[in-house]
Amino acid sequence: MSILECGRDLRIHYRLDGEHGPLLLLFNGAGLPLTFWGSLATRLAQYCRVLRFDQRNAGRTEFEGNFSLLDTAADAARLLDHLQFEEALLVGHAWGGRAAQVFARDYPHRTRAMVLCGTGGRFAPSNTGDGLKRLGDARRAQDRAAWERALEAQFCAPGFSARCHQVFQQLADAAWQKPLARGRWQADIAPTESFWGLSQARSLLLYGRHDKNGTPENAMDLQRRLDARLVMYEDAGHFVIREKEDEVLEEILAFAT
Repeated sequence: MSILECGRDLRIHYRLDGEHGPLLLLFNGAGLPLTFWGSLATRLAQYCRVLRFDQRNAGRTEFEGNFSLLDTAADAARLLDHLQFEEALLVGHAWGGRAAQVFARDYPHRTRAMVLCGTGGRFAPSNTGDGLKRLGDARRAQDRAAWERALEAQFCAPGFSARCHQVFQQLADAAWQKPLARGRWQADIAPTESFWGLSQARSLLLYGRHDKNGTPENAMDLQRRLDARLVMYEDAGHFVIREKEDEVLEEILAFAT
């Protein structure tokens, strides 16, 4: 883990893996640490250079106050400058896919292409109210078992923890470490027609059919707006990058190379 000093109030923790191939710039889901990518990132690094970072108020990057998608995109550009990379292929998961779209819009000359995984869009998440309440209640009670059941129900396809117990435990560990909010992201770009599909970058969309947050409805809408290829996995949810790691790895590598 390395650190980029960005003034007195911001120190961005990042990790660069791989020694050759195109650069993949990974944008994490909201509040999730860079470790959430798990073995997908390290396996990608066998073929590409992989840059991931703890965004503001996630993982080891502490930040007080509000921040925005614009700030996250600008932080990513600072990292590229610091490491002397001219361009990158963007890979965004969930909220990170929104940040990747803003980066691609504001830094088109530094965007080689874009992969969006389980990213939301114009349409609201489906059936999230009760599930999020169960997650919050279990977290406040420090009931890890109840919290894991709620996590799977909210973010994964049914039965994922039984099919891939070790992987589920890894992603649960990463999500459990998510800090209480010190700073909060601001929706400075409203979900208007002008935002969704705002990039002209060559794009690939990877989604789970059971995604209650990104939702298949948003996947199909973004496919049309971005003129992108869409891969829909029938037995995956919002955590598609971990639920379908082998397939996602294959798709990203084929797209990148």
